[in-house]
Amino acid sequence: MPKEKKSYDLAIPLAEAIGRDEMMAIVERAAAATDLYISHIGGYSRIKYPNSVHWHFKRDRKEPGLIDATYWQEGARFWLTLRNNEPRWVHETAPRLRTALEDALAQARPSRPPSAR
Repeated sequence: MPKEKKSYDLAIPLAEAIGRDEMMAIVERAAAATDLYISHIGGYSRIKYPNSVHWHFKRDRKEPGLIDATYWQEGARFWLTLRNNEPRWVHETAPRLRTALEDALAQARPSRPPSAR
């Protein structure tokens, strides 16, 4: 019998690589838009995802549960990770955070006409 996964990811599509400083600002705007705060900023699996940036989002300092986000510029990947055993608020809030991140990315990188590329 296959082992049940302990977590699942919500991918956030990227049209192009974004610099670390710009991504930090995008993530901060999305957190504010969803009434979350960033409780931790670090790296994620330095061997598998070198130079990645990893965030923890919380709703309240004393409340259990968090949403993980990871940006890996070299691999052009950005995703949220949700552990299955997290409290209900995490699973309900993560889709809103993903939408806020997508909106902040779109505002930071508005579509350009083909001739401007």
